[in-house]
Amino acid sequence: MKLLFKIIKYGFIMALVLFIIFFIIFLKYKNKYNYNIPNTLNIEIYDQNNEMYLKLNNSNRKNYINIESIDNKIIDAFISIEDKKFFTHKGVNFARIFGALLKNIKKGEIVEGASTITQQYAKLLFLSSDKNYKRKLEEILIAINLEAKYSKNEILEGYLNSIYFDHGIYGIEDACRFYFNKSASNVTLNEAVILASIPKGPIYYSPIKNKENNDKRKNIILQEMYSDKKITLEQMNKAKNEATTFYGKLDSIEDENAPYYQDIIIKELKKLNIDSNLFNNGIKVYTSLDLSLNNKILESINKYYPKDSNLEIAVYAMDPKTGKVLSVIGGKDYKASEYNRTLSNRQPGSTIKPFLYYAALENGFTPATTFSSSKTTFYIDGTSYSPNNYEDIYPNQEVSMAYALAVSDNIYAIKTHLFLGTSTLVSTLKDFGFTGKINDNYSLALGTSEVNLKELVTGYSKLASLGNDVEPVFIEKITDLTGKIIYENKLNFENKFNKSSCYILTETMTNVFDNNLSLVINTTGASIAAKLTRKYAAKSGSTDYDNWMIGYNSDIVLGIWTGYDDNSETKNYLTKYIKNVWADVMESYKPSSDSWYEKPDDVISIKLNPVTGTVAKKNEYAKDLYFKITALPWYINNYIYSSKKEKK
Repeated sequence: MKLLFKIIKYGFIMALVLFIIFFIIFLKYKNKYNYNIPNTLNIEIYDQNNEMYLKLNNSNRKNYINIESIDNKIIDAFISIEDKKFFTHKGVNFARIFGALLKNIKKGEIVEGASTITQQYAKLLFLSSDKNYKRKLEEILIAINLEAKYSKNEILEGYLNSIYFDHGIYGIEDACRFYFNKSASNVTLNEAVILASIPKGPIYYSPIKNKENNDKRKNIILQEMYSDKKITLEQMNKAKNEATTFYGKLDSIEDENAPYYQDIIIKELKKLNIDSNLFNNGIKVYTSLDLSLNNKILESINKYYPKDSNLEIAVYAMDPKTGKVLSVIGGKDYKASEYNRTLSNRQPGSTIKPFLYYAALENGFTPATTFSSSKTTFYIDGTSYSPNNYEDIYPNQEVSMAYALAVSDNIYAIKTHLFLGTSTLVSTLKDFGFTGKINDNYSLALGTSEVNLKELVTGYSKLASLGNDVEPVFIEKITDLTGKIIYENKLNFENKFNKSSCYILTETMTNVFDNNLSLVINTTGASIAAKLTRKYAAKSGSTDYDNWMIGYNSDIVLGIWTGYDDNSETKNYLTKYIKNVWADVMESYKPSSDSWYEKPDDVISIKLNPVTGTVAKKNEYAKDLYFKITALPWYINNYIYSSKKEKK
């Protein structure tokens, strides 16, 4: 008992000393903190067809509601559970802070914050969510500063319009609309308390995701409101037992309004840091989003989606001429998960190979360059490496780059990779904008270093633009309400990569849809070739855990990934699923008269056997392969000479 008494005694003394130090620091620095509640800036967001699909309040996706219109039951519920002394303190409740400090010292970590509503609002506006004493001190000083400048109603209004309610919902008005399909001006006591239960831990207390947790906290709040004499015993018991139906829908975050794209726009606006004080009436933001394309993608996903509740999908579409990002879909259900999987790092498999073959073309290869493809074990620096082709199937003969791309031959890819030197592909990937860790190893050519869909599609867009260093563009321009331009993206990208190599590679990648190149296995796009009425370059890829399909013409680059968040193994049919989605979307996208490419002046086409890369013999399949005039194989020159001689 004596030891316990000493611990409590010295703990109390330590807490008191810390509190005094804390108070002295506060007196010294409080005047240095000068913060203002941001002006309310209404932002209208438009797609590329000038159709408005989102309204923002400042940088938040929410409908704003004035304090006078918020039902008092909501206000009473929040005051009772979050800050009983809100209307009497000056921003900080020192008695609560002192009690929390003792608990934190006893636990050896910050387990309780004792923040007032004003402090919570200060944190939402200006601070991070880090739990440390420096951040807590800043929170206190800012809260006191705000209380000195603004009325209680202004602070409470801002707070209720800022807090997060899970499912992508910010602010009390949208929370009421999402959960109950009604305004915050007209809710029942039960509904008000359900909402007040959520912000402490939005995912944990969401009544849709975790109703039992919400019910427990709801009952605590009702008891507090009864103790505060805000409700009667009869009202409390009625609310505890009232059945609730949840609406679970908000138009602004429905898939048809591209919620993942909305998140990106909000982040982009924060980067631009538009001064709300200069545009009191609001601004208009014109984005690259193509809503009709976005909805076509959703329609195709729903059409082909396998009946597997855990399977996820990500889609990214760009215009390679301008870099405009046309659609971003980061998952199958935004309300279930706001995580944007286009940014998730996964192994790309064979979708990395076009960058290998671009490097090869830059180093003297042509679509007719051959290697022997058979089951092979490579011995390098004393170690062995035995890559496999799909289903362990090999043509067992010399095959061309055109064939290797069409059927995704791994042996050919590894031989190319080793011939060039493994560092060549590393530097090529970095040049094309891949920022993650790229392992300089033998399997890199088979896509074993993780990348994300955004970077893959951006890299393919550099090929599809025939060498321009395009980067994703989300916001095209911003105007005030009178149409005066505040910001404009000039969309000017330099030519960084070899135009002819990009063109030759692009033409070669069309062979994935030509099953005439099949020897012992189908070309990788054969299953959807009959659906395609226009010319496309493409590459698919698969690992045990990921499936990809990326392809393009001069109008659009479309990339699709599917897999599981927990890295469970996928099934073979999933590649066919996304190929069908890809084909439907590409075919539906607006065709233009110049959706394919003009051949560069220094490139010629010659009809050859595309499998062997040699002159086609009688009855052999022949088609155009493309070459730089300065890099023709010797036998091609002989062939051209012989053809000219025969014509004479």
